[in-house]
Order: sequence, then C-alpha cells, then structure tokens
Amino acid sequence: MQPCKHFVIFLDLENLAKSLEKYDKTPQELLQKILDTFVGMGKIDVARVYTGWGVFASLIPFAVDMGYEVVFVYAHRSGNVVKNMADMQITVDALKLGYERDSIDAFVFVSADRDFIPVIKALQGLGKEVIVIGDEQITSEALKNTADAFVSLNELAGGLKSLSKNRAGKDFEKFFKTIGGIIKFVDFMNYELSPSTLKELLTMVMPDFTEHDWGYPNFKALVKDLEKRGLVEIVDSNKMKMVPTAHIKEYEFVVSELDIQRVKERISSETSFSKLVEELRNIEKQGIRGGKDYWEALIRLGNDLGWWEVKLGGAQVEKSE
Repeated sequence: MQPCKHFVIFLDLENLAKSLEKYDKTPQELLQKILDTFVGMGKIDVARVYTGWGVFASLIPFAVDMGYEVVFVYAHRSGNVVKNMADMQITVDALKLGYERDSIDAFVFVSADRDFIPVIKALQGLGKEVIVIGDEQITSEALKNTADAFVSLNELAGGLKSLSKNRAGKDFEKFFKTIGGIIKFVDFMNYELSPSTLKELLTMVMPDFTEHDWGYPNFKALVKDLEKRGLVEIVDSNKMKMVPTAHIKEYEFVVSELDIQRVKERISSETSFSKLVEELRNIEKQGIRGGKDYWEALIRLGNDLGWWEVKLGGAQVEKSE
C-alpha cells in the first residue's frame, strides 16, 4: 500500500484575488478546488489563508467553512493600494513547519510572488517537495523553475475564461451613462451610496445585468472602474463605501421605466400622496422597492421633471401631447 502523502497549503488571499480579477472564477471557487485537489492526492495537515485585517473580509467566512485556518497579518495603505505582509508571515511559518514536522512531505504555495524563492529553496534543502500554484501569465519563470512543480490556475480550475472576451460588442458609453444617472438618483434620494444599493438599482433598470457579462469578475471591480472614470470616490476600500463626484451633475437621471409606469397607473385626483406611496410599497415588499424613501423620491423626481403632478391633497397625471 502506497504511503499517504502529507501536504501543507499556504494561500496568499490578496495575491489570489488579484490574479482572478480578469477571469470568470471567484476566489471561493478556487479555494474549494485547491482543497479538493490535494485531498485527492493525500492528507492536508495544514491549510492556511493569509490576509490583512479587513481586507477581503467577505471571503473569510467561506474560507473558515471550507476548513482553512485564517491568519491575519499587518497591512498598510499607500494611496489606494493596500499591501499586507503575508509573504513574510508565510515564510516564517513554512520554515517553522519544515524544521519541526518531519511528517510533512510537500508544501503548496498559492501565490505568484517571486519573494518565495528563497524559502522554497530552503524547504527543498530539508527534503520537502514544493508546489507553486499561480497565474501562468504573471508568475515569473524563476519562481516556476525553482518549484518542484508549477500548477497554473487555469489548469487547476479546469479552464479559466477570460472576462475580457465578454466586453466585445458592448456599448460601454451607454452603460456608464446609465450608471451615472442611477448614482444621480441615489444622491437625489439622499441615500448612502453602497455597492449593494447601486447594484439593486442597476438590476431594476437592467434586469438581465450581471457584472460578468460586462467583463468584471465581481461588482467590486466595477466599483473600482467607476472611481477610475470619475463617477465616484471610494472613501472606505474595506467596505467599498463611496460618494458621488461632482461629475454626476452632468448625467441625466435614470430610474426604472417599470416603476415610472407603476406610478402613472396608480395616481389620480382621489389618491393622497401617503396612500399612493403605501400602495406602491406593497407591490414588492422587499429591498429598495419595499421602502417609502424610494417611492417618495421617485414621485418627487417625477414632479420636478414634469412626468406628473402629485400634491399632498391628491394626485393627478399631467397630460402631455
């Protein structure tokens, strides 16, 4: 009977997430795929994910549920770039386990960082096998050649589809005008501009919208692109909180055509403003449409733009030619 091979997995979460930004696989999918691959080859003694405090916070519960041990490391900000010290902590932990645990046969580094070359050589000197998993396009040849084996993310995932292909034939000018108009409406509502609010309103305007269809690996990547284009300013990169920029004034308001029609169908001289809002809220009781702020803002906007005239004492649709 062939002896069971023992593995240690060290995963730099920031490095993995950046590598996947241009592909259609999520970090969650790759985290699980990595475990499945090495469980099928032997026994995983240690599986650790390294990340900075508050960085990629949404991924941590998934990693823990999968069985990873999460190690938080110091991270510092330089402008809009957050750099953690995962590589240093991984190096220390790898050497410690390499010296202390003879039972470990192989170390797996999920990273394209060439800074791991010295520790890889040190582990090989201890008789350990070292496997590197990284993006074929950005992993240096020196790192690939130093490892005993290199596995590309593309190979591991069974084929990564480049999201850039999804951009072909898309009308991005119209797309960003739509988003700009939605952001302007969020500002009109006096709502906090969060990714979840923006995405909900965007899907109300574009029901078939998915970020992948527009070449983005996740909505966070789209938000970052909005900042580059000057539509928003990200004020908290951990929670992706943002505020509209002055450029939003240049856009036309964009709201759901369906909801405009819903208002028009329900207003009459017999309907009070408050009853109209309640009736609209009851159409869909969840999400933004279930709140009075959305409908009150939409009705006020319609008044301002001449779509209708709704007064506190009643309502009427102003007829247009």
